[in-house]
Amino acid sequence: MASGFGPWGGVGKCYPMWSDFCTCIYEKPLELCTPYRADYMECISNTKEYKSQLSENYHDGSEARLAKVREAIRRVNEYEPKVGKAE
Repeated sequence: MASGFGPWGGVGKCYPMWSDFCTCIYEKPLELCTPYRADYMECISNTKEYKSQLSENYHDGSEARLAKVREAIRRVNEYEPKVGKAE
């Protein structure tokens, strides 16, 4: 779950989010860490992504969705985890 290693070595794709969630749990009450938990659960299960693909209007507005995806990719690439950063 949280070994930090991906399937081919290196850092796993969800480990930085797991690390942020654990840090939050140790520093704050559990109720305040709900957004970190939600991010981690989405990372490992992709529930929101699958729901959006199954929606009837998935192919409507593909340009706007593509812009959102590019923005999300840019934010992921710039993301700096609080702890557990591979060096």
